[in-house]
Amino acid sequence: MADWRPVATAPEVHEGRINKARVAGLNLIVLKVDEELLAYEDRCPHEGHPLSLGKLEADVLICAKHLWEFEVRTGKHVSRVHRPECDLRPLAVRVVGELVEVDVSGAGKAGNEEKDRAAADQR
Repeated sequence: MADWRPVATAPEVHEGRINKARVAGLNLIVLKVDEELLAYEDRCPHEGHPLSLGKLEADVLICAKHLWEFEVRTGKHVSRVHRPECDLRPLAVRVVGELVEVDVSGAGKAGNEEKDRAAADQR
C-alpha cells in the first residue's frame, strides 16, 4: 500500500538542483529534470554517502565520495562497469495541488537488505 508524504511545495523543487527532504525518518532527494520530478533515498548504494552532497549534471547524478554516477530517470548505475545491485531505487512522486508527495512505502528497505546479506555472509 502506498504511503504518500508531502516533501515540498512544487515551487520549492528547482530544476537541475539536488533538493533535500526529510520525511517519515527518511532522508530523500527530489530532482526536477526537464520538468519531470524524481525521488530517491539520500544515500549512495556503494557506502551510504549522502547523494545530496554530490552533483547533478544534466541527467546524471554524481556521488561526491567516489564519483559513482547514476542516470536520474531510472536510477541505473552508469559508472564504468554497470552494477545492477548498485542501482538507485526510484520512489514514486506526484503533485497534489501545490504539494510534491513521495511514496515512501518502499524506502528504507535497501539498507536493511544490505545489512541482512552482510550478516548472512558472516555466518
